[in-house]
Amino acid sequence: MKIDFVYSTIYDNLLTEMSRKEFSVEQMKEMEFYKEEFEATWKKEEGKTIREIEKISKLKFKGNKTCFLVYNMKFAAISNPLTIKRESHLERAKTILIHELIHILLEDNRRKIIKLIDKIYPEETHEFKIHVPVLLVTRKVVENLYGKRVVEEILEDEMRRNVLNSVWPTVNSIYPRFKKDIIKFLKNEKLY
Repeated sequence: MKIDFVYSTIYDNLLTEMSRKEFSVEQMKEMEFYKEEFEATWKKEEGKTIREIEKISKLKFKGNKTCFLVYNMKFAAISNPLTIKRESHLERAKTILIHELIHILLEDNRRKIIKLIDKIYPEETHEFKIHVPVLLVTRKVVENLYGKRVVEEILEDEMRRNVLNSVWPTVNSIYPRFKKDIIKFLKNEKLY
C-alpha cells in the first residue's frame, strides 16, 4: 500500500472558508511546499510504517490511498476522504496520519470487525467504540517505531481533544494485555 499526497487548492479553499478564515495565494504556496516536505518525510518510512501497522493489527490494507493536505480544518485529520491538516511538527503529522490510516484499515476490514466493535462497551457511543481498537493499534505502532516518549506526547495532545480524552484512559487500562492481532484481542478480551 502506498499513499499519494495531494494538495487541492479548491478543497483547501473550501475548508478554509468553512473555518471562517481567509484563503490566500500565500497559503496556497505554503501548502505546496508543505506537501513536498511532508511527502518526502513520510516516504522515507512509508514501507516500514505500513508493514508495522499490518503486523500489529494482523489486517491488510486494500489498495493504495490518497491523502489530501490542507491548511485549515476543524479537526486535525479525517479518514474519509483522508485529509490531514497542516501540522507544524512533521513528526506529529506522521503520527496523526498513522491514526487515520488505522481508521481506514478497520474500514477496509469492516466485515471482520464491525460486530466486535458493536459489542464492546455497550453503554458508549460508536465514536468511543471505534477509537478503542484504533488507539490500541496506534499506540503499539507508534511505540514500536518512535518510542514511549512520542506516545506520551501524543497522549498529552489528545487528552485535550473531545472523544479521545474519554477513550485514552480505557485504552491505557487494557493496553498491557494487547500484543497484536486486534480481531483476536477484541474477541477474547472481556470488554463488555
